[in-house]
Amino acid sequence: MKQKLISSIQIILLLPLTTVGLTGQSYPGKPKIIRCRSLEKETFSCWWKPGSDGGLPTNYTLFYSKDSEEKIYECPDYRTSGPNSCYFNKNHTNPWTTYNITVMATNEIGSNSSDPHYVDVTSIAQPSSPVNLTLETKTSASIIYLWAKWSPPPLADASSNSHVYRYELRLKPEEKEEWETISVGMQTQYKVSRLNAGVSYVVQVRCILDPGEWSEWSSERCIQIPNGGSPPEKPTIIKCRSPEKETFTCWWKPGSDGGHPTNYTLLYTKEGEEQVYECPDYRTAGPNSCYFDKKHTSFWTIYNITVRATNEIGSNSSDPHYVDVTYIVQPDPPVNVTLELKKPINRKPYLVLTWSPPPLADVRSGWLTLEYELRLKPEEGEEWETIFVGQQTQYKMFSLNPGKKYIVQIHCKPDHHGSWSEWSSEKYIQIPNDFRVKDMIVWIIVGVLSSLICLIMSWTMVLKGYR
Repeated sequence: MKQKLISSIQIILLLPLTTVGLTGQSYPGKPKIIRCRSLEKETFSCWWKPGSDGGLPTNYTLFYSKDSEEKIYECPDYRTSGPNSCYFNKNHTNPWTTYNITVMATNEIGSNSSDPHYVDVTSIAQPSSPVNLTLETKTSASIIYLWAKWSPPPLADASSNSHVYRYELRLKPEEKEEWETISVGMQTQYKVSRLNAGVSYVVQVRCILDPGEWSEWSSERCIQIPNGGSPPEKPTIIKCRSPEKETFTCWWKPGSDGGHPTNYTLLYTKEGEEQVYECPDYRTAGPNSCYFDKKHTSFWTIYNITVRATNEIGSNSSDPHYVDVTYIVQPDPPVNVTLELKKPINRKPYLVLTWSPPPLADVRSGWLTLEYELRLKPEEGEEWETIFVGQQTQYKMFSLNPGKKYIVQIHCKPDHHGSWSEWSSEKYIQIPNDFRVKDMIVWIIVGVLSSLICLIMSWTMVLKGYR
């Protein structure tokens, strides 16, 4: 009887093996957790490698528990990190906590579990690679050096103390195999000297969160170290001007180009803002200029303006220039200047000057109020006579010398802040010779009449005395 029971148990135990032998199917092979990684110590993912599926459809389930807890949880997200993975978002991630993780593979015949994998999020941090790597060559004291700049990984939270990255930079000549690796600490820029002129270099950077693992190296950037020449000299901002208090233009004077083609970029910030803007229009006002239309002009705002010159060796920036549109108004000269000689009957002739405000100046609305000044001199003279005429747009002149040819000009300025415009184009007028003749006739008549009046008064007094 006992022998029959043993035989029956052996038959039952051998039944699955018989099934496997007959059908080629079995329970799944043992999966293996190959890696767990956190990009920023706030979330993490785990990946596993499946074993054999036993010839049947197989499901995989990730289970985990936390130290000091008995409760068992299932993976919260099987999709975000791709196939055969589990993603733990911020709601499911606790720093300084040990996770006990296993993956179970199951088919219709049976199941199999991976070996347990223990995870502490703080020790599995491996950030993404740094981004925005840029390279630039500069020269200082006749020494050419490479200036590399980059940005932290996109997921970095600059306000979080847990995101303190350390960086390494590596470079090599393009045709070489061996890299030179340089530790650069926590800064996101680095100056490399002792480079060979005429050689093309390849550069990469990577970062690490301590504790943790190094990120992958960033994508490669290449730069050619020039054979000769120098960076451009510092440009100079020579003037900023607004003709009507609604737009303005700045001009600069380039320095030496260092023997290489040089580009100029005008950059500016506004008071109370950190954003850096580039010139909106390099064409309207001509070479070496930037024009700010109404959309880019803010009233009662201080602009901090610099011009950067760049060639293949390096760059140089002008000294900052501070602009408040209110104080850089310099209108265009007045227009339609006319001179007319008036000869009224029985009165002394005089000269009438008339003009119009600059076309761009909005004086009708009162946005801009202009004051005028005129100047004149005989054509052969050296010294000008200047006359301030206020806000009127005409003026009468009486004391002019007959027979002279006069030159007249007018300019204008805002009534409060700003500068005088350029003088208008010259206007000429010839004063006729009969000015003095008419004056002499008038004085003769006045003298004769005065003499007659005196004689009459004298005779009257004599007659009264006689009586």
